[in-house]
Amino acid sequence: MASLVSMLDPQLANRLAAFATLVTDAVEAASDGLSASAVAALQTVRQTGPTAIQDIAHAVGLSHSATVRLVDRLEKDWLVRRLRRKGREVRVEATARGKRRATQILERRQVAVEAVLAGLAPEAREALAAAVDTMLATATAAEPTQAARICRSCDRGGCRAADCPVAAAERAAAPQGATAG
Repeated sequence: MASLVSMLDPQLANRLAAFATLVTDAVEAASDGLSASAVAALQTVRQTGPTAIQDIAHAVGLSHSATVRLVDRLEKDWLVRRLRRKGREVRVEATARGKRRATQILERRQVAVEAVLAGLAPEAREALAAAVDTMLATATAAEPTQAARICRSCDRGGCRAADCPVAAAERAAAPQGATAG
């Protein structure tokens, strides 16, 4: 790891961190008062349908108990509801209100990110898209089990599945005959 640190241009590292902060702040401002974890949980449930709490915990990166408390808060706001248990497993689904709120957040996020990228010429946007795709594919190849976490706030309908670098890297890393999830 020390060799990677010494190879990384400190100015580039600072600029990437500043850019990440800029995008994060813009996205959080568009999140309608929900925490990043709440948005990620709501998006996960909205896009995957009824979801086990343990799967939400994995995608959001919280412990099981913290995820239960998060689901409690989302349920209190009528954004999700618990379904009947299947054995010990509790599944959660987005309510109509939760689906609308999740869609509004995605739309606001799109506007916020568009504002951040407004100054880029089309060629620069294409270059940025290629660099981001490469970074996402590399991160997923290094840790394929983290694909759900990487995409926790993605608009999977807006992400062309065939072109998704995370899904492609996850598929490539899956043992032959296994299905990527």
